[in-house]
Amino acid sequence: MVTAPGLVCFDLDGTLVDPLLGVRNCVRKTCQAYDLAVPDEATIRGWIGFGMRDSLATLKGLEDAARLEAALEFYWERYREEGVFEHELYPGVFHLLHRLKRQGHRIYIVSAKPSLFARRIAYQFDLNLIFDDIFGSTLKGRWQPKTEVLAGLAERGTIWPGGVFIGDRGVDMIAARDHDLEAIGVGWGYGSREELAAAGAEHTFDTVPELDDWLRIRFPQPERFDAFSRSE
Repeated sequence: MVTAPGLVCFDLDGTLVDPLLGVRNCVRKTCQAYDLAVPDEATIRGWIGFGMRDSLATLKGLEDAARLEAALEFYWERYREEGVFEHELYPGVFHLLHRLKRQGHRIYIVSAKPSLFARRIAYQFDLNLIFDDIFGSTLKGRWQPKTEVLAGLAERGTIWPGGVFIGDRGVDMIAARDHDLEAIGVGWGYGSREELAAAGAEHTFDTVPELDDWLRIRFPQPERFDAFSRSE
């Protein structure tokens, strides 16, 4: 029986929460404010999991760097006031996270969105006490691919080889493999099975209960802790 605590890293958008409504509404309001054509839903879905600056930069009318930065700032202001409240927690996620917490693992969020908003979203779903820490990009500046975020965490000793990274996009799988983490894909988010497989997913699960069943085998440690005791 394995008794040592494990390392479990989660992507946020498309893995733990569905951000589409909030992102779509904030993009629409930004486009209206800057007289831009609103991209279709398929385009917006394709942006989820990546940096918003680079995504907005693809819109006609935001070629000028200063105008792009202004539009990005407007987007994040709308997101701060409205978008963070327009997310949905995927069914079963709360139970899965609590069970992992009771086993005593180190549990992190590593998100493409600014850490400020990742923390707010975790808080509103009562997840903030479950995670040992929440990492994301900066609000301004160049978007960091997740493999770079994980590189910084590995350098500080926050993560270590042999853990698990769970996400819905190919960039999550690439980041996991770059840092000797088991790359686990989920099929309910915004990346296709083909995208996940091409990026090196070792397993892909279509539902939260299927992922939970696998995690029970992957981490068979007994439940020893109250779900909140290590964070209070």
